[in-house]
Amino acid sequence: MSQVDFFNSIAKDWDNIIEVNEGKINYLLSKLNIKEDDTILDIGTGTGVLIPFLTKLSPNGLIKGVDISKGMLDIARDKFKHISNVQFELCDVENDNLLDKYDKIILYSMYPHLENKTRTIVNLVEHNLKEHGILMIAHSSSREFLNNMHKRTDDSVSDSLLMEVNEQRDIFINVGLNVIEAFESDEMYYVVIQKD
Repeated sequence: MSQVDFFNSIAKDWDNIIEVNEGKINYLLSKLNIKEDDTILDIGTGTGVLIPFLTKLSPNGLIKGVDISKGMLDIARDKFKHISNVQFELCDVENDNLLDKYDKIILYSMYPHLENKTRTIVNLVEHNLKEHGILMIAHSSSREFLNNMHKRTDDSVSDSLLMEVNEQRDIFINVGLNVIEAFESDEMYYVVIQKD
């Protein structure tokens, strides 16, 4: 089973499977310093977990959620069809060309699923982030918890693992990215990159 098939197969149950910890999500999003008219790209939006938080922070900006799973996006579109500044698009950020530039890009609970992680982040920063924009990789669980969960779930995601956050930071720095913060604890994991 491919990752696309896997996420399509669990789309209908996704909102019941996941835990949405508002306190953690608000804390993580505070690192992005979102303004009320920012354009935001939510990569791996799934069923739109972040959309209520992002529309509150940027009520006047465009928010675009992209995902590889049509099943997930169908649910997201239905849930948020009443919000005019939200768009959803079926998109594989590793292989499809994204044309627009954004003030903020977030990869929430999806970074381990990328195959070419470093190259993808470099491309997003170079081609899709506005000058002085911020890209964030964020998880509201610990690396240990996520890695163990992925190993137990399905072969299609068993190799979707996070590395120690300082190792990840150093890899990004070595390819020329400006990492302004990298942190992990038993509660969360995040890396914040700013475009010079």
